[in-house]
Amino acid sequence: MPKVIYNYNKCTGLADCADACPVEILEGSESGRWCKPVDDEVKNKAALDKYYKEVDPNDSSKLVIEFDLPECIECQACVASCSQGAIEIESD
Repeated sequence: MPKVIYNYNKCTGLADCADACPVEILEGSESGRWCKPVDDEVKNKAALDKYYKEVDPNDSSKLVIEFDLPECIECQACVASCSQGAIEIESD
């Protein structure tokens, strides 16, 4: 299962990754500060819980979170579109 890895030390919330994703599994946060996977697409809920507890409410974060996203087609469009280098895809 592909892992989409967000480095929240680099993420600026522009959501270029979400705009580039052809399967629409990424989005900007409601606050506009962060980018993240669409909640229903994440299979490792502990990672999602970590995002909501330790990243979402803050204006800055040094966390790197690996989200299991089985719908990811590993096209790397999100990686190429992120000017901050805040996202990676890893095959499992």
